Amino acid sequence: MTLTRRSTLGLLTAAAATPLLPRTAFADAAYNFVRIEGLAEQAVGEALLTEVYNRAGMDITVTAMPGRRALIEASNGNMDGETLRVFALGENVSSLKRVPTPLSSLQTVAFARSDAGVSLGSALDIGQFSSVIVSGVLHTEAITEGVSGVRVVDDNQAMFQMVERGRADIALTSYLDGLASLRTLGISDIANVEPALNDQPLYHYVHESKADVIPQIDDIIAGLSASGELAEMRTALETDYLARL
Repeated sequence: MTLTRRSTLGLLTAAAATPLLPRTAFADAAYNFVRIEGLAEQAVGEALLTEVYNRAGMDITVTAMPGRRALIEASNGNMDGETLRVFALGENVSSLKRVPTPLSSLQTVAFARSDAGVSLGSALDIGQFSSVIVSGVLHTEAITEGVSGVRVVDDNQAMFQMVERGRADIALTSYLDGLASLRTLGISDIANVEPALNDQPLYHYVHESKADVIPQIDDIIAGLSASGELAEMRTALETDYLARL
């Protein structure tokens, strides 16, 4: 079954409107996951994951939280897992079990003022510039590990405003999230710097107490990936997400 534009918009609308719910609101859901708030690829990931679990005949809830809080809630079992995280999470957090087949992917990209003349050949060049990242976002924390002078802020608005005001040379985030944030903030004088600094898969994680669901969910994701439907769904969701901004 291919997602229609109407169903795609419905999934994205639900993802964008996810509130912070009390535990009592989760009673009717089979699984209750968290995602990082304010990130475009996480909203798209929520919509993808909802469709995957629907195909398994299960309802889920997804609650958006700051990145570090989301990790704490998922890793200690207060929630049943995380919607999307990088591969390295499973190597470092033993209580969260990775679903083997990637659900999505992201490109880590630098964004700079269009008039700044910033040029990056690879991630090794980040240290030549003052950079800013959002707290709790693992792929940007990883790519700046060992780089001195990296500023850390709470959200994308603060990050891009630092670049716009000349307080940092580059903002580091995913390509999709950067485009979405710039549109939302109405900033037109910041653009992505080519090439992308990293391209990596994103995985769904389940708390070890609920790991028995992993084989079933992995089979569905693997089937969607092999048929090409997963990529089509993701492209449609990303396109509609940006169009709604």
